[in-house]
Amino acid sequence: MQIGILQWNIWYKEKIENIVKTIKEIDPDIVCLQELALNCKYNPCVPDAPKYIKDGLKFSGFFRIAHRFSNGNKLDALGNGIFTRFPITNSFSELIQEPSAKDNDYSREGRVYVEAKIKINGREVTIGTTHLSYTHRFEDTEARKQEIDNLLRIINRKEERFIFTGDLNSTPDSYAIKELGKIFRCCQPNYSEKTWTTKPFEYKGFREDKLNWRLDYVFATKDIKCVSSEIIKTNYSDHLPVFVRISLCEK
Repeated sequence: MQIGILQWNIWYKEKIENIVKTIKEIDPDIVCLQELALNCKYNPCVPDAPKYIKDGLKFSGFFRIAHRFSNGNKLDALGNGIFTRFPITNSFSELIQEPSAKDNDYSREGRVYVEAKIKINGREVTIGTTHLSYTHRFEDTEARKQEIDNLLRIINRKEERFIFTGDLNSTPDSYAIKELGKIFRCCQPNYSEKTWTTKPFEYKGFREDKLNWRLDYVFATKDIKCVSSEIIKTNYSDHLPVFVRISLCEK
């Protein structure tokens, strides 16, 4: 049995109906999403994006807030979620970076690891996802390394039937990707294929308006076989989704 897994930062500014429509077209079995918003001004008729996606797909789902915003001008909160057509038997989350009171500092926003155990043909599979913090031009910093070490402390104990995805805000030669590659199997398109950005970005002197960066990834334990992988072309969101098909290896 092959299982389709979609990794996508959906961009809180994107119309949420476009996201649901695109996911339905791709038709994955498991969906890992970042930048799920609550009370976002860009989707005024959808106060709860995770619920809208869960109901729209008719999937099970698990969502946790990473950061609550104090100014309330654009949105109340952002977080990560896992959605699946399979039953969720257990769920877990843990902050890997505590939120700062400064809403205008991307590097100090709260960051959360989200995990769901799902049952597929009688076997439990664990799915984990996160959205790592932004640093200037995606450079490694000491605070960023601490955040990644917090993540690794949680997931490096996963030895079987584990899939990890995320918008890691990390380039292929970064500390995060090198460390993850030591533990898990790469289940994704070649690192030369880019996933960000499809929309103009400007923040504290860094500007980008071309698809020049690889920031989104899928990893798995060695008992999971990657059958195929691709980066999906779409006009929705500032990130391109990563879609992989996997199969569970028999013991």
